[in-house]
Amino acid sequence: MSAAMDVRAGLLNAEVPAQADAAALCIRRTVDDLGPAELWELARGTAVTRGDLMRGAAATLAEGRPVNGDLLDELAAHILAEEVTERSPCQWGRQHADAVRAALYRSLADLADALLEVSESTPTPLDWTGDDTSGRFATPVIGGVTYGVLVQPTETAASAAEPVWHHPSLSATHTAWQWRIASGPPDPASHGCGPFPSALAARHAAECAITALAAGRCDL
Repeated sequence: MSAAMDVRAGLLNAEVPAQADAAALCIRRTVDDLGPAELWELARGTAVTRGDLMRGAAATLAEGRPVNGDLLDELAAHILAEEVTERSPCQWGRQHADAVRAALYRSLADLADALLEVSESTPTPLDWTGDDTSGRFATPVIGGVTYGVLVQPTETAASAAEPVWHHPSLSATHTAWQWRIASGPPDPASHGCGPFPSALAARHAAECAITALAAGRCDL
């Protein structure tokens, strides 16, 4: 979905499945029909982050011209993103609204990708110990080998990971999570993935990884 969205935006030249392209078109048409106030409500409700908004601002400023990726481009995107956060939707100009639209394109595509991944994955239930504050640990045995699975909070760029606009139904603080799977001797190895938006999402992803590991579809 994210790749299909990039193809439609002209940021990527690649073949994408017809279903993904149709879904990307549906997201774009839905978002394009929204006015500034509705864009703000959707962005707030879906917890669009500052990182999302920076990418949206960069994509908006790059539209119709080559992207050099230099400091001036980055500074211009930062200024546009800051203007969006400092102004009320009724004071947004065309570029401000377009930056929020572009941010929503990507965040909604990423959400769709996550939902598809969950729906197509088969988690292996694990016996977790610990809590969702400091982390959880499990020790599944696969083929006679004991693996250590850890789900824990991860360091993130706080300013980029924080929602731009607080929603009363969402937590005011943002904590990202990651999982790591490690094997023991004689050939220790480990692999991890993240960040995930919640401990539950990270545990689910780790259990899906254990399923793939047990089926021989991946290794550490």
